[in-house]
Amino acid sequence: MTDVVLTGNARGRASRARLLEAAAGCFGERGYAATRIADITAAAGMSQAGFYRHFPDKDAILLEALQVPLEALLAATGPLTEGSSVDHEKIVARNTEFFRVYAEHRQVLRVLRELAAMHEPGLDAVWLDVRRGYVERIERWLRRLQKHGVLQTSDVKVLADALGGVLDQLAYTRLALATKPPTEKEILALGRVSGEIWSRTLGG
Repeated sequence: MTDVVLTGNARGRASRARLLEAAAGCFGERGYAATRIADITAAAGMSQAGFYRHFPDKDAILLEALQVPLEALLAATGPLTEGSSVDHEKIVARNTEFFRVYAEHRQVLRVLRELAAMHEPGLDAVWLDVRRGYVERIERWLRRLQKHGVLQTSDVKVLADALGGVLDQLAYTRLALATKPPTEKEILALGRVSGEIWSRTLGG
């Protein structure tokens, strides 16, 4: 009896994973509005009844498809907020990691960014919450720099938002809107240039 249950659970997890992968691809290729549940199930090789065993609607599968990339983006900014100094190479390394994670999930992240810009109910808050998470990390780091006399600024909150905006905008315009996946050279260039902007702004 136990073996049957485990097999069923494993099969269910595999089906759910196929649907999530198919959804991410469909949303990225077609956009949110043009993607139908029928498109997702066709790409996953499953029936619509199978879809509804796992997800109640299109919003639910989009949010779950976004969970891993959004958590990875937030994690990519974490170590940067440690310490109380401006280390140019560390900044470049963390920014490069941000762009690398974004590039890996660029299609589905583009969809969320565009839905947020359109103020799609319930979905705009998702992007804003994640962005707020890493901007607040940057802000805490800037306040430590300020406390140790490393940074002088008239408004820490606005500066944190501006530095986060450098990453946001470059990721969206250079990665999300690109017609083909970025090369490693392009990702490294984004990390290097954004790091230069941050370091010069912070006086490092």
